[in-house]
Amino acid sequence: MRNWKRAWLVTTLIVFSAGIAWMFEGNQKQVNIGGVVLPKPTIIENKLKIAVMADIHNDEEELRIMLKKAKGNGVEMVVLAGDLTNNGKTSELIKIKEVLDESGVKYAAVPGNHEYYIDEFVKIFGKNYQSIRLGEVKLILVDNSYWKGLDEVHKKWLEGEVGECRVLICVAVMHKPLNNLFSSHVMGENNDKATAEALWMRELLITFGVRQIEAGHLHYASSYELEGIRTDIVGAVSRERNNQSPRYTELMIGRDLIERVVVEETDGIGN
Repeated sequence: MRNWKRAWLVTTLIVFSAGIAWMFEGNQKQVNIGGVVLPKPTIIENKLKIAVMADIHNDEEELRIMLKKAKGNGVEMVVLAGDLTNNGKTSELIKIKEVLDESGVKYAAVPGNHEYYIDEFVKIFGKNYQSIRLGEVKLILVDNSYWKGLDEVHKKWLEGEVGECRVLICVAVMHKPLNNLFSSHVMGENNDKATAEALWMRELLITFGVRQIEAGHLHYASSYELEGIRTDIVGAVSRERNNQSPRYTELMIGRDLIERVVVEETDGIGN
């Protein structure tokens, strides 16, 4: 009887020890958020490169040059942060899409305030907001082009998307910046509701660990950290509506660092 008890005790200790070891090993691979167990992201060994372009304003020639540069630089994807056109007409959108398709690069787009007809934008580009997973990187493309702000469906969607940003590397892309050191041309410029939503969105992104924001609208390239989050203004592709030479932003995204490079057009010549 005593031998049976000893054998039972030894077996129990072995099972318990194995369980502890399994839990420890499991904790290396899983993260618990709000009671939901999610895979822990793998460390990114090779950085992911993307390009963010904005404010094309029907300048198909400059867009071709910039897409050629981006492709030559080995970007995984090009994201367009609004104002692809001057008026958002179907004919304008189709021409821009044709240039993008001809380039052979993967791309996605959100509208800007010059895309006046959102239904037309969706008809040509499929969606006006979406999220994209590239390995352990998540791009959250927000449509803040409308001067009166977001609708409730869009807000609920955004609340659902940011939850993963505690384990993924998240970058938000939108047309209008949420704040700026020197310019009043930000989300909510002419509307109190949109101003309140810009504050709400900024706090939401910060709370869930979104790394930074990529935005257009201001027609120059800059980068700043303000009110708790970094924002890159990516520059304008268009040559005409531009205080700088045509340019866009490339990001090298790693686990611990996102590196930014501004790529300029040089005498109309691509790579």
